[in-house]
Amino acid sequence: MIRRRVALRALPLALSLALAQGGCKPEPNTKPPAVTPTAKASFAASIDAIFAAWLAASPVTATTLGEHRHDGKWPDLSPKGIAADRQRIDDGLAQVRALAGGQLSADERIDLDVVRAELELQKFSHEVEQPWRRDPSWYTSTIGNGLDDLVSREFAPLEIRGAAVASRLEALPALVEQARTNLVAAEAYEPQTRVAIGQVEGIAQLLEQVIPDRLAHAPKDLRDRIAKATPPAVAAIRELQRDLEGKVLPAAKGQWRLGAANFERKLALTLQSNITASELRRVAVVEHGRIRKRMSELAYDLGVVLFTPRQIARMKARATGDQDAEVIRGVLEELASAHALPEALRESIDSTLARLTSFVRDQRIVTMDDAELLQVIWTPPHQRGVFIAGLAAPGPLEPAAAGLPSFYLVQPVPTDWSDDVRESFLREYNDFMLEILSIHEAIPGHFVQLYFAKREPSKVRKVLANGAFVEGWAVYAEKVMVDAGYAGVGPAAGAKRPRGVSKGTWAVLQDPQLRAKAIALHGLKFYLRSVTNAILDHGVHAGNMSEDEAIELMVQRSFQQEGEARGKWVRAQVTSTQLSTYFVGAQAWLRLRAHAEADARDAGKQTWSRPRRRGRSLLALRRLPRGTDRQALLSIA
Repeated sequence: MIRRRVALRALPLALSLALAQGGCKPEPNTKPPAVTPTAKASFAASIDAIFAAWLAASPVTATTLGEHRHDGKWPDLSPKGIAADRQRIDDGLAQVRALAGGQLSADERIDLDVVRAELELQKFSHEVEQPWRRDPSWYTSTIGNGLDDLVSREFAPLEIRGAAVASRLEALPALVEQARTNLVAAEAYEPQTRVAIGQVEGIAQLLEQVIPDRLAHAPKDLRDRIAKATPPAVAAIRELQRDLEGKVLPAAKGQWRLGAANFERKLALTLQSNITASELRRVAVVEHGRIRKRMSELAYDLGVVLFTPRQIARMKARATGDQDAEVIRGVLEELASAHALPEALRESIDSTLARLTSFVRDQRIVTMDDAELLQVIWTPPHQRGVFIAGLAAPGPLEPAAAGLPSFYLVQPVPTDWSDDVRESFLREYNDFMLEILSIHEAIPGHFVQLYFAKREPSKVRKVLANGAFVEGWAVYAEKVMVDAGYAGVGPAAGAKRPRGVSKGTWAVLQDPQLRAKAIALHGLKFYLRSVTNAILDHGVHAGNMSEDEAIELMVQRSFQQEGEARGKWVRAQVTSTQLSTYFVGAQAWLRLRAHAEADARDAGKQTWSRPRRRGRSLLALRRLPRGTDRQALLSIA
């Protein structure tokens, strides 16, 4: 999951190197008339004006993106400011309509489509979601990101960033007062309110501990200014906390489900596709069954090592339905005994990343860039409560030479969870699953894709990233690594079996071929999660799926541990349509690759079969071709 606060879009971006190599065939297109330099300059100026207005109205988003002219400001969330923001959106859409009637190049029309989709989604937020009235987490994320983004990366000298922090701290009480005024308790969303309450403590910690530590070497006048502004800021945050706990949460009855019509509308805007919500759900259900069958084959291969024939027979005998599903569950449960301790999760992921990097280089999967920095960190407290793991990359507008790190965020196991739930969570993210998770989030998944994305020449497409492209690539990368035989690493020579790890699991860990199969099984389980996400997204927001039904889908039918499923239930409530991008994007990537390989074979080219050439070519693609996602999905059913 990409942790960038700007929405990710599956947009009609231009085709590049992959099509030249024989990728998915582009739509028929007549050669557009030549565009004059004057017209080109006028178009660029209009788009820049739309962007400038957006980022001026959204200074926290601007900071996140790497546009630092507004770093000392908060958005104006007064009634007047919100009305002005809606007018900005309407003005932007009017500009888009005017530009659409002009003489544009193919690339300019693509950029215009991207901008139109973003503005339509912002309009949807104003018309339907109205987060300033109903979503307390909208405020806590704005506050947390608005301060953390200024101190977590050294994008500018300390005195410049410190001055921006001081300005935002001084203005924070006014922002909090706007939040308290705007929120309508009876309309507030209960799930988002609970998330916000959980994040408030993290914001207080950010104000009182993190910021002073990070700015300890700032000039004294700045430190004094920050020290003076901090107590009123903390007091405002505590007042917000009291409001949320005492007034908003008890009355929160807002309808957080989008409803079928609004889900359909938002899904179309998010995916920029003609896939309907019902089509997406139908094919996801079909794929769900297909993946379970593939998992059963691997489960039986591993089961003969993990269990005696009598034990397998007993598993089947106690099944109330699908016997194969009982064997899959038994194998996954047994393998889950190999997991890190809560405090060792970060260290375990660090060692996994080193292995993944070596394998990607050795197998020539894709070109790695040593200049790009990746750090594994605990998810900051003010961001916890929604995502288990994610990648926080530098803003796309940051200078390419800045040398800023990407952060692989890992949420610590909550200390307020019961022992059973904590153990369930750790078993879900066992040693085999951490390999797949790190492929997805980092190498060769999101981390690699995002530094290729820096080379995108269009500012529009660089900022408004392609959601199905990004999430689909990460899921596709899992399959590439499994297909290449990635097996992780076994225990050191002479190592003793750790307490709690079964003899069968220890045997799997010691055998490279069995480890590869165990990782492949967890890869299928992780992919099944992507498919399940789409079913869950639809059931929650286009239907009335209950928590019990959601947990049954994830735990009983999709083999997830309850701790993971409980966290995903929260995420499904507080987000909408994003959970569908994984499945849609992955299917489009797989179809694109199949077309490219077939065309390369027809042309007598062998270079496409080389993994690194293929990976580089696909990453050079700037979009998933229009229609690819729908074609890929309908080919399943």
